[in-house]
Amino acid sequence: MKAGLFIATALLYAIACVLYLFLLTRGSNSAQRVPGTVFVAALGAHLAFLLLEAPAPGELPLADIAQVLSVSSFGIGIAFLLASYRFDVTILGAFVAPLSLMLFLASGLGSSYAPVPPKVQSVMLTLHIAANVVGLIAFALAFVAGVAYMVQEGLLRRRQLGGVFQRLPSLDVLDTMGLRTVLVGFPLLTFGMITGTFWLLRSGGSEFYVSQALGLVAWAIFAGVIVLRVAAGWQGRKAALGTMMGFLFTLLVLAGYALRAAGGNA
Repeated sequence: MKAGLFIATALLYAIACVLYLFLLTRGSNSAQRVPGTVFVAALGAHLAFLLLEAPAPGELPLADIAQVLSVSSFGIGIAFLLASYRFDVTILGAFVAPLSLMLFLASGLGSSYAPVPPKVQSVMLTLHIAANVVGLIAFALAFVAGVAYMVQEGLLRRRQLGGVFQRLPSLDVLDTMGLRTVLVGFPLLTFGMITGTFWLLRSGGSEFYVSQALGLVAWAIFAGVIVLRVAAGWQGRKAALGTMMGFLFTLLVLAGYALRAAGGNA
């Protein structure tokens, strides 16, 4: 049953990707409900899959990196739906749906990922994982806003003011969305790094992995974006590029954990 739900969820996400892309490039505002409905159906199937993965009723499946990827994929979709009501950015599903699909498919490699050993499980570890997951979700929305900003600005520079340009949100809306989501994600990333260090020391660990180094780089990039926005008046293109780079390093952190859990040297 789990395998069937996984395939169904992935197919629904893929169909939503195609429909959102068609809406962005060739569709009309009157057709917005179709890809949105399919995306909600994908989230429903994904929720059912997560319920099967849960170790106990009411508990999130966060026992290994594969489950973290799956929960992050679902959370990004839910956060996007909430953001759509606040910012009216439904069309950004063309960027969100592929991201959710990518993370969900990555979680399907979970058979090779080792679960967290019971002896190192603790409340601190749970808080660490939860903070990082919610921070990842916020940064994912900031990344999507940044990508859309770059596309919109490129169209404006080339004076292509029809089609995709008209369907994407304004530059001001995208910049505001990017800033607010980074401001949500950064404290969570900071908390996640602090609790991760505390948990590592408490568990007797002393090794410094590549994933931790990449996490520090991501933290420094996001900190720089926030400081430069406030101190130097960074807006628009520079802020979008910085946000996109920070999120890519965050994805590399996840890749590092996945490789290490699978027996790599990350």
